[in-house]
Amino acid sequence: MTTPEVQTNKVFDQRASFGKLMFLAVISVALCSFGPLSVFAPVPLILAFLLYGRLTTLFIGGICTSALWFVSVKYAIPLVIAGMYLTAFLYALLIAEVILRNINPVKGLIYAGIILVTLVGGSLIAYNQLGKVSVKAELNTSVVKLMAMVKEQNKNNEALNSNGEEARIFQDFISKPEELANEIYSFLPAIIFVIAFFGLWISLYMTLRNSVIWRFKHPYSFSLKDLINFRAPDFFVWPLIISLVCVVGADYGLPKASAVIGTNLLYSLGVFYLFQGFGVYNAFLKYLKIGGFLKTMFVVFTLVMAFKFLAILGMFDLWFDFRKFLTNKKKDEGDIL
Repeated sequence: MTTPEVQTNKVFDQRASFGKLMFLAVISVALCSFGPLSVFAPVPLILAFLLYGRLTTLFIGGICTSALWFVSVKYAIPLVIAGMYLTAFLYALLIAEVILRNINPVKGLIYAGIILVTLVGGSLIAYNQLGKVSVKAELNTSVVKLMAMVKEQNKNNEALNSNGEEARIFQDFISKPEELANEIYSFLPAIIFVIAFFGLWISLYMTLRNSVIWRFKHPYSFSLKDLINFRAPDFFVWPLIISLVCVVGADYGLPKASAVIGTNLLYSLGVFYLFQGFGVYNAFLKYLKIGGFLKTMFVVFTLVMAFKFLAILGMFDLWFDFRKFLTNKKKDEGDIL
């Protein structure tokens, strides 16, 4: 456990105001509106919880959610933004509780992930049982509408309507929305699991990396190092082997459903090996004395373009413990991502 020094922040060491809270809430809404950047949407809300308290932030969150719903209904703005904001708010609440209750970040990540997966999974099961339309039918309808919209938007795109290889792949992709919907439905458990844990990890990582903002108010006993040093349990190797057997065995006599089960299990385990692999990668960057903005660029690029490599690296780290070969006394707590 790493116990950081508590310092007073002169910028944020002020009383809560409606304006400051709304500013953080608006940043979160803006991030929800920008596709991939929505993964960072919980962070401003986490800061609101830590700086201004639970009740005040819950009140502001309720106001923003209601306002987004009203605007979506009245002005035909996509309701998905309100849904993403509500999801970001739930992420923020879970991560804020980890810090407010002084829970080890790794344990907190596991607890919060289990809670989130249970809530989402339970909601989908309840909707599937009680709703007028099944989850699969609803998903199929949404994918068909989305593919129709994509096709309409690209109907005048000469490059995508030519006879080239990329054009044929694109046309094949949008012409079979039902197959895509069925594939998404088959891997829905893994999608929920990975999005839940990876989203929580990103939020916790960013919050701890910028702890100078809130640590003066909450002397959290752990630091970013405790999160980065994540190690998957050794017994994970057994379900990993089972998942690989299921995936490979589907081509050699096992039921076709075994491939679906194995793939869901493999990706669910893979997210933990991704966290472990990131720790190894971070140690490697420190070993090379790469820091600051350059390190940030390496981290973002690798997470986006080489996440599978990080997961494989984390898996092999179970046997080789790469970090013991990568030692560097330089700390990276001051680097802001």
